[in-house]
Amino acid sequence: MKIFTLFSLSAILSAILGVSMLFAPPVWKAERFIELNKDEFYLLTLQAREAAKTLFFRWTLLKNEGLVMHLNYDSFPHQFILYQDYQRRCYKVPLLKPEQKYYSEEPFFMLCFKDYHRTKKVATLKYYLYQGNRDFNIIDERKVPNGGFSAH
Repeated sequence: MKIFTLFSLSAILSAILGVSMLFAPPVWKAERFIELNKDEFYLLTLQAREAAKTLFFRWTLLKNEGLVMHLNYDSFPHQFILYQDYQRRCYKVPLLKPEQKYYSEEPFFMLCFKDYHRTKKVATLKYYLYQGNRDFNIIDERKVPNGGFSAH
């Protein structure tokens, strides 16, 4: 009877641990707070195997409490509006093409609106990079002065 009790206790603990792992927060490869002026770019270059991919973003307007964002990843442009409420605070971009052999979430970049300083006209953003089961590195990361959207 004691063996059965130990076995069932072990099974229950394993199940609890497994379920808690499913709901655990992701482990971020990188997460950074940044402050950007209007039309100031933030540039990230990612290296995945032999391919380098560029991601850059900027904000252009604060209208009705929404921050109008422009983001370009791997030469694909995105335009969206971020708000400070919970449901519209973040925007997520997949980083690599899905591979069938992985059953976990694929790598992504997520940009979140944290604050806007009206007197300084500066937006505070936070970005997150999730690596998943894939391997990539950040090889360049910096602010870039004002310029055209295609400039980096």
